Amino acid sequence: MIGFTQMLGSISSLIVAPANPNNTDTVYIYAELLFTSSGCPLDFKSFNIVGNNILASTQHCIGIAAAICNTTDTFKLNPLLAGTYLFDLTLSSGGGEPPCTAGIVPDDNDIISFSVVNSVGIEEHTTNKELLKVTDLLGRETKGTKNKVLFYTYDDGTVEKRIVIK
Repeated sequence: MIGFTQMLGSISSLIVAPANPNNTDTVYIYAELLFTSSGCPLDFKSFNIVGNNILASTQHCIGIAAAICNTTDTFKLNPLLAGTYLFDLTLSSGGGEPPCTAGIVPDDNDIISFSVVNSVGIEEHTTNKELLKVTDLLGRETKGTKNKVLFYTYDDGTVEKRIVIK
């Protein structure tokens, strides 16, 4: 019988992906959960961002038979501003099928800290480049032959390999 005391769920680990996010990345938090009762379907999960604190909760419904149930909840966070964040997860479990009756006391709580850095953008510098020469595979200058590999060398040092097909 399921009582109104602490249920049997625990947070095994919290994982941030990517490991070193920048302010353009979508951040995922994977909460690996363990229950000691049969079945552990998700009832609900949510999160709220307040400043640099992310308060999250999840509830699973558990069965009455003694068995191990492992599951992973995924929290998708849109790109965040640069800074250090605390992800605070509270896990609870309830009895019955979803929507299940919640227990009174949460099962477990875990916090992970991670930093988001500013992305380093590389601007592409484009200029009007001028073609210096066209060469074939043997390095001989050519006017441009179809159906052959040709190398186009420009004044900015770039070389393009092209095959012009009829």
